[in-house]
Amino acid sequence: MKKLLFGSFISLLVVATNPAMATEITPSDLVFQGYQGRLSSEGIPSYATFIQAVYLGKINAETLVEGAIAQGKLAPETTQNEGYLRQVQSSLFLLRVGGASR
Repeated sequence: MKKLLFGSFISLLVVATNPAMATEITPSDLVFQGYQGRLSSEGIPSYATFIQAVYLGKINAETLVEGAIAQGKLAPETTQNEGYLRQVQSSLFLLRVGGASR
């Protein structure tokens, strides 16, 4: 039990001393935050307008990542992370396909 508590404390300490780690978000969470309007200060629309912009190609993975970087939610080097960008684009594609089928 003590090892578990100590390990948890160390993890919290690492996150507390490295704010970039504390703010990293998953690709699907990034898309959801964009949809919810949490990136609206970066010019990214929310809800139905978000889906329409994705469908029209006005919002893509790079757009969302750059907006999240501007808000400090992602590290700047995320723009070079092809795997992360592909996962964001896949989440956007699923949102687009799901919205088109309704």
